[in-house]
Amino acid sequence: MLLRILTTESEVYQAAIDYLSRREHASQELKSKLKAKGADDNLIDVVLTRVQTLGYQSDERYIEMIIRSRKARGYGPNYIRQMLQQFRLDSSLIDAYIDSRNPEWNRCAYQQLSKKFKQPETEFKLRQKQQQHLYQRGFSPEQIRSALSLFDQAFE
Repeated sequence: MLLRILTTESEVYQAAIDYLSRREHASQELKSKLKAKGADDNLIDVVLTRVQTLGYQSDERYIEMIIRSRKARGYGPNYIRQMLQQFRLDSSLIDAYIDSRNPEWNRCAYQQLSKKFKQPETEFKLRQKQQQHLYQRGFSPEQIRSALSLFDQAFE
């Protein structure tokens, strides 16, 4: 299969619309995909500005979508923040959408814990295993303590 290089603004625009019609993309992600198709940097910048102005691409919407989908899969704010930073999104924008102090994260950690484990453990090694599971999913120590406390209370 021969790779067709994008040479005109309309070709780059159409490729961008094709990507955006499938799912949300971060601006840097979209830029790298268009660049991989052989588009010129100047054309990419023009097209990105155009699709952002038209409201077809939005980093804010992308962040919201990632937070919603990863939270539903049981991931915590630290994991999601790190994932978003890989797309070179503005840290202040990420911080505006992820508030680690929100008590909703405690409930999310509790749900993940109760989904993975049948009951709270009293043995130190097994309790550590439960804590480690939540830590690897991106929850903070405070959120983990809260989730474990809720988990213990549910079985009292």
